[in-house]
Amino acid sequence: MPESTFRIRPLRREDYPHVQAIYERGLDTGHATFERRALTWEQFSNSKIMETVFVAVEADDDDQVLGWVSAAPISSRSVFHGVVEDSIYIHPDARGRGIAGALLDKLIEVCQELDKWAIHSWIFPENEGSANLHKSRGFEKVATYSHIAKMPYGELAGQWRDTDVYEKLLPKPDIEV
Repeated sequence: MPESTFRIRPLRREDYPHVQAIYERGLDTGHATFERRALTWEQFSNSKIMETVFVAVEADDDDQVLGWVSAAPISSRSVFHGVVEDSIYIHPDARGRGIAGALLDKLIEVCQELDKWAIHSWIFPENEGSANLHKSRGFEKVATYSHIAKMPYGELAGQWRDTDVYEKLLPKPDIEV
């Protein structure tokens, strides 16, 4: 097996401009999110479960961010603390290297360590790459929300979009609720 040309490590504050730029590249596709722009560092760090945020970097350049993954709570209600929504973005020039799979594997591992019991991913039906990645890691499509929102920007502005929801159930933790 060939030696990996990248490694995965926790996000550092100084990585955020790269994370933000990769996210904005995803925004440009119109098939990644309804958001208009990337979050500020403060918004990002307050909305994500920071123990789940990882970046993939070049093996020989710790500052060259190739992609990132994170989880966010799906609800502020305490009963749902074990259910998260994932985000995963890869720089277009880094695709095809196994980075997305490695990042998603890391997220699944860390979510289990943090006593999470389900990971959800909301994916536009046109984003077949993300759907296939998630299915390859045991996620199952559990719903399609039709006409969930209008696209607020870009070539698809004003068009109603559907969103598929994929779910991966993790082992149920032995915890008090």
